[in-house]
Amino acid sequence: MPRVASKDRDLQLLAVRFVDAGHPEQKTGPRYRVWFRNNDDKKLRKDFNIMLLASNDRDPSSDVPQAGVEIDNIDAGAIRTVDIRLPFEASTLARDAKDRAVPFRFLHVLVDSHQDVDESFEENNGVVLARGDVLPVDPSSFSTDVTSGSPGSMINVAGEGFGPEPGEVIVHVNDLELQAEIYGWYDLGVHFKLPPLPVAVETQAEIVVVRGDGAVSNPVQVLIVPAKTPVTPPPVPGK
Repeated sequence: MPRVASKDRDLQLLAVRFVDAGHPEQKTGPRYRVWFRNNDDKKLRKDFNIMLLASNDRDPSSDVPQAGVEIDNIDAGAIRTVDIRLPFEASTLARDAKDRAVPFRFLHVLVDSHQDVDESFEENNGVVLARGDVLPVDPSSFSTDVTSGSPGSMINVAGEGFGPEPGEVIVHVNDLELQAEIYGWYDLGVHFKLPPLPVAVETQAEIVVVRGDGAVSNPVQVLIVPAKTPVTPPPVPGK
């Protein structure tokens, strides 16, 4: 999309990425992240809306599942991001060949969806994408649920962009790369067991999540504590 000269008032949609699929048990739909920019050389102080619509056609009807956020201002030349979660109905909008409920087919993204801003150029305000063509956000690890653990401990890593299908969890310690055993995988977190680790003293390790497509998250640190050696009691004296 061409960028308009900064003297003109113009909001531009830059990108949209998939974050997570939502929670069927909690009746929440998929979440997306939208990047947009104020191409003007002046701060925009007028309210405007960013909207997502889910549909099975490129030309949606007015009653399709939708959600949005209101933006009250944006600095000159600034790039902003917002996360928007569609309603749960979007996750069951279409039907597959076996007549099972499946997610919608097309995602509509609109910047200044209500046309509140008098823009000189509006062709860069929106896009329609096939749901499967929306790329995921880059994998990012936030934290672990524990700060330390011994070999064989169960650990959760919270993050985003891990994808729906399992990849790998790699533990880096003492110049070694060991693969952890995965017990649970979700867009926003991974549950795994620390592998056997050759440490005799407390040692700092780094945990890296590798998504199914090979994209790698940032490392998070965990202190590895040596496993306690069980004490064998002395034999009972014979009577």
